[in-house]
Amino acid sequence: MKDSEHQTLATALNPEGMERALERDRQEMELEKQIEGIRTHLRVSKKKKERAEVVGNISRKYYELANGMVEDALYSEAVDLYSKSIAILKKEVNKKAVDSYFNRAITLAMMGYPKMALDDLRTITKVKPEKADVYFVKGQIFESLGREKLAEKMYKRSLDIDPSFYRAVHSLENMHLR
Repeated sequence: MKDSEHQTLATALNPEGMERALERDRQEMELEKQIEGIRTHLRVSKKKKERAEVVGNISRKYYELANGMVEDALYSEAVDLYSKSIAILKKEVNKKAVDSYFNRAITLAMMGYPKMALDDLRTITKVKPEKADVYFVKGQIFESLGREKLAEKMYKRSLDIDPSFYRAVHSLENMHLR
């Protein structure tokens, strides 16, 4: 039995999971309709602010749907939705969906794609103000790859931004105990 068939069978046996999947599908179809509406009705320049708000809301809904996918361990589907969140914001209003990049990076790292995860994290390190958790996750990825010096550098960078960031302090302490 293929993994996708096994997952489909597991969803069918889990009515709550099936209900969540159906709701996500309905919401995604609604978002697609809203995107089409943006492209046809909100292209007028005097509606720029309204358009940016609508696009931001759509991006955020994709982000929330993706988070639900992660909770249900549907990682590749979550990555697709994070990517849609990123793409709509970039294409329609030329902004970065920082939260979507961050969560996509974590999901990619969990799936075993550290280089892709680091690419996403690199993208958001350019956004100001810097966030300690971005460097912490970079540290976690480098540590998992056995690149201890880079991991330590990232944890320290995280602490430069937020000296009370417990997880970075704890990770540094654990590295020095080895």
